[in-house]
Amino acid sequence: MLPSSPRTSLLLILQVSKRAFTTTNPTLKSQPYVRSSPKMPKPKPEKEDPGSAKGESAPRWKRLIWTGAFAATAFTGSIYGAGLKTQKEWKEEKQKVQELTTDEKVAMLESSKGELWKQKVSLEQKLGEVRRRMEREQQ
Repeated sequence: MLPSSPRTSLLLILQVSKRAFTTTNPTLKSQPYVRSSPKMPKPKPEKEDPGSAKGESAPRWKRLIWTGAFAATAFTGSIYGAGLKTQKEWKEEKQKVQELTTDEKVAMLESSKGELWKQKVSLEQKLGEVRRRMEREQQ
């Protein structure tokens, strides 16, 4: 028996499709309803590769090797880049010193000399304190 109007045919299609894709379990509303019968054989589990876990595309050891390789490459590149930067800065500093006039070089050397004298005085004070403590401990 065929429906007489397009509206009834649409309703009939909706009812059929609703029955085919609904379930009594409210948590599975979007999944189709399938009745299981005792006559249907259960699917057998497929044999898995012992090197890989279920659902993985590559074995774990391969992923670890690739991860280590990428990490080593990134580490090596960062060390190499830092070395290049340091070398470039050293060359720039050397170039600046070569371009300085004699008076500027003398002034720079005198400022370095002053800083070294300050360090010498502080180290001599610390050394004197250590010697005094050692003398007290011996007595």
